[in-house]
Amino acid sequence: MKLIIALFAALFVTATPFALAQEDTASPAASPEATASQKSNDPSVSVTTEKTVSPTPKAAASPSPSKSSSPAAAKTSPSATPSTSSTSAAVMPTKKSTPEATIRDIEDKWEASVKNHDSSVAQAYLADDFRGVSSKGKVMTKANLLAELKKDTDTYTSTKNGKVDVRVFGGQFAVATSTSTEEGKAKDGQAFKRTFRWTDVWVLRNDKWQCVASQAMLVK
Repeated sequence: MKLIIALFAALFVTATPFALAQEDTASPAASPEATASQKSNDPSVSVTTEKTVSPTPKAAASPSPSKSSSPAAAKTSPSATPSTSSTSAAVMPTKKSTPEATIRDIEDKWEASVKNHDSSVAQAYLADDFRGVSSKGKVMTKANLLAELKKDTDTYTSTKNGKVDVRVFGGQFAVATSTSTEEGKAKDGQAFKRTFRWTDVWVLRNDKWQCVASQAMLVK
């Protein structure tokens, strides 16, 4: 019996180092996954930080002066400086005649056109709704007055206005008064010299002065 116990003891002593050696040999080498796991558990290393770390920002390129949208740059840009021609136009506006001078000019052209039997001036400046009273007391429309001009058979050597007085009211309405003296010969050859006193009423329509009413009388 003692011999059996001794054999078991010897066997146990012999088998113990062998078992320990097998445990050391059987322990596998750490896998890459395990190594990565160990690294991830290390607070000094962060895998996420390594992947998402932002690159060092590059120095921003300075914008081109021609593309700059800065208000300061826009104010100092050469294109914002008005051209010389624009400045000249602003300093030297187009001269415009006064209403009084404009109407006097029309009245003088109108009387001068009578000498040549030219109805174009009256056609241009008589309003379509014109109403007038002739030196003979006849009420006339624009069509009536133009027809009278065309039927005129007198030959004129001179047709002139006296001093034309123009009064403008509110910039849209004007009254002109003056005299017209006409010299020449009638159809039968008889010389004449006639003077008329007249009043014309003018209205500004669409930036154009139009005669809307007129009355004349023969001065004896």
